[in-house]
Amino acid sequence: MNLSAKTNRREFLVHGLGAAACAALPSTALRLVTPRRRDADAILVVLQLSGGNDALSTFVPRDDDAYGRARRATRLADEDLLPLDDRVGLHPALKGLHALFHDGHFAPILGVGYQDPSFSHFTAMDVWHAADRRGRSIPHGWLGRLADACDPDAKLQEFAVAVGDGVRPRAIVGARHPGLSFARLDAFRFTGDLRDPRAEAAYRETNAQAPESTATSLDHVRKSAAIALETSERMRAAADGYAQKAEYPGTTLGSSFRTIAALIAGGVRTRVYYAFQGGYDTHAGQKARHDRLMTELDAALGAFQLDLTKQGLAERVLTMGFSEFGRRVAENGSEGTDHGAAGAMFVLGRGIAPGIHGAMPSLTTLQGGGGGSLVHGTDFRSVHAAVVEHWLGADPRLVIGEVASADCIRRDH
Repeated sequence: MNLSAKTNRREFLVHGLGAAACAALPSTALRLVTPRRRDADAILVVLQLSGGNDALSTFVPRDDDAYGRARRATRLADEDLLPLDDRVGLHPALKGLHALFHDGHFAPILGVGYQDPSFSHFTAMDVWHAADRRGRSIPHGWLGRLADACDPDAKLQEFAVAVGDGVRPRAIVGARHPGLSFARLDAFRFTGDLRDPRAEAAYRETNAQAPESTATSLDHVRKSAAIALETSERMRAAADGYAQKAEYPGTTLGSSFRTIAALIAGGVRTRVYYAFQGGYDTHAGQKARHDRLMTELDAALGAFQLDLTKQGLAERVLTMGFSEFGRRVAENGSEGTDHGAAGAMFVLGRGIAPGIHGAMPSLTTLQGGGGGSLVHGTDFRSVHAAVVEHWLGADPRLVIGEVASADCIRRDH
């Protein structure tokens, strides 16, 4: 790649360290996504399925006697599955995603995990958010590091935005980009607004024991609040003219994706959106709960993709879903499943390589005691690295580190 003398570091990062970065990383056979965009128009939406989604009840083994032996209460009959190929079927509630799979716009990634996995929700999620086995000891998240790399002067405070939970995920926190989060866009304006004299008085009262530092701290917090307020007002103004072109379900997840679509359609410059769907810790009575979650997931993602398509925005957006771990192969005594190791991810959008990626793990060669866990075949960080490099055009080594790069973006453009 020839770089002119005028090309600065930020442009270099945003527009692609491409082949040079990839050559330095060992490659895998995984092919997931296409370098359609190496510019500031590319958007990534990350969906966190919190609690440990049961991959075997989402992407279900077909014609596998081991599945029938291990599963009774949670078992999905082969005739009810939505076939992806001869070996894998989709949960029957995922009809919209099934249609998108056959259109080449939805792809599962099977057997995803990492070495020496944790079975703690908190520890495992820290590992995923950091994209590093050291988890919380790493101060910044992988998407926060991405923001720092692509926007080193932190001119774009809304680079990464979490929608729908009100909690700021560690994944979007960087050294220079704090990450923004809100439960509802119309309430975002009130977050940390220290221009309200009552809020300032409360802050001073709280810090009355340290009068020398209070003024400095207050000034810093007031400036941060002013930036957040200005950003929120700009985002709300951008979304005000949004006219949805698909019917979203009346669920929290549906509302989150409608908000994300509104911000994208309104021209907000955010590069990364983060959304949540909870409820996947299915130790007891799993089937009914998981069926409901799959129904909600399908409706929200289906509406989002249809809306983007009708808005003429689908080419710009890639959605990636993950959960902090999978669940064990064998059921427990409460008609549910316990924490496991390998799980599954998925990618959704016009820029993906069609088909099933990775391989269905063996249901008999397991790790761990008890019911046993699936053994991963794909390190989740390789998926992250591929998305960072091929979709967002940044050097994955600045974000993920030395990890095999999964080529998860189509290479036909």
